[in-house]
Amino acid sequence: MTLDRRVTAGPVSFPVQIRAGEETWDELTRTVGALDAGRFLLVVGPGVPAMHTERVLRHLRRAAPARPLSAEDIHEDASDDVLEDVPDDDGALVVALGGTGVLDAARRLAARGGRGPVLLPTTLPAMTDSALSLAGRAGRMLPAPLLVRAQLEFLSTLAPGALRPGLYALVRNVLAVCPGSYDQVCARLCPDGRYDRAAPAAFIALCVDARTALTCYDPCEDGPAAALRYGHAVADLLRPLGVGALRYGDAVALGLLVAARCARLLGLLDAQGEAAHRELLERWGAPTVLPSPVTADDVLRIALGGTAGLVLLDGLGQPHVAHGRTVTDVGTALLRAGLDAVAPRAARDTAGTVRSCARGTGTPSVVRDAAHPPSVRRSP
Repeated sequence: MTLDRRVTAGPVSFPVQIRAGEETWDELTRTVGALDAGRFLLVVGPGVPAMHTERVLRHLRRAAPARPLSAEDIHEDASDDVLEDVPDDDGALVVALGGTGVLDAARRLAARGGRGPVLLPTTLPAMTDSALSLAGRAGRMLPAPLLVRAQLEFLSTLAPGALRPGLYALVRNVLAVCPGSYDQVCARLCPDGRYDRAAPAAFIALCVDARTALTCYDPCEDGPAAALRYGHAVADLLRPLGVGALRYGDAVALGLLVAARCARLLGLLDAQGEAAHRELLERWGAPTVLPSPVTADDVLRIALGGTAGLVLLDGLGQPHVAHGRTVTDVGTALLRAGLDAVAPRAARDTAGTVRSCARGTGTPSVVRDAAHPPSVRRSP
């Protein structure tokens, strides 16, 4: 399997290779060899199976000497000692093998003296989201990778149940960016998370296309591309609650339902749009209620001042923009009402016929500015 895509973020562009099959591994050697590296530094996470590390090292070493480094040694506060093996004049090229944290470590290493990085994500969140983003803190752009390669064999050794929640970026993108893919994605999603290789490949390609459609003119993702944070605000509030059984992708799923309910209460999103959220999540197999013993009050205590900045939708694929901002400040009363959508005791309002929901035209939507947005009810 061979799929080629490219992410464009402002002035920066980099290739994304989606590959599967034994015959595609030799291409990795040829591709990295063409980068003219004096040697490779392979940043590896502790959870990456040894078989993957050994295989990648074997192919890298056919092009140049390579040695592994632990991602745990390349944290933000690490001393410069870790860079002793990265002299500027020997062409050492940084390669990352792992999930989001490993990719971040490799980018830090590349920014502090190495070349690259080349990103080899091993999880779906990394393949569909973090490896494709250049948005850093305080509006700064991260170092652009020389290459992102999603080798689907890496997914075969994930822990049982890890594949399904890892698809949160796909579901988010369908709802907020490219609703024209709703029916196609809905038909391919499996609640049990069992997929052949063709499905993840198509899902990754869709996420690449959705991101580049927005970041082409918004590389820092603080304008229209902030739609890529749809559902994440509530997920970030759930993180500090320490609910071990709740994966981040499932937390995003809950965030999508909360944002949809808030948008509906504001008169932005209609009943069919909210129902479309729930239908897609059911096909995905994601949870739709807060995990016990978490309550709405717990979430509100985490929220700064009981408020949160949420991306809301006027309709599927139509992020709400008011006063030039894609993020809406939601007060305590509205946030509490939104959390009712995921409370176990909440009555589900699914008025309207889900199957009749307008799904878009098949192409990523252009985020439109609401010149006269509906009045926003704010808490006192």
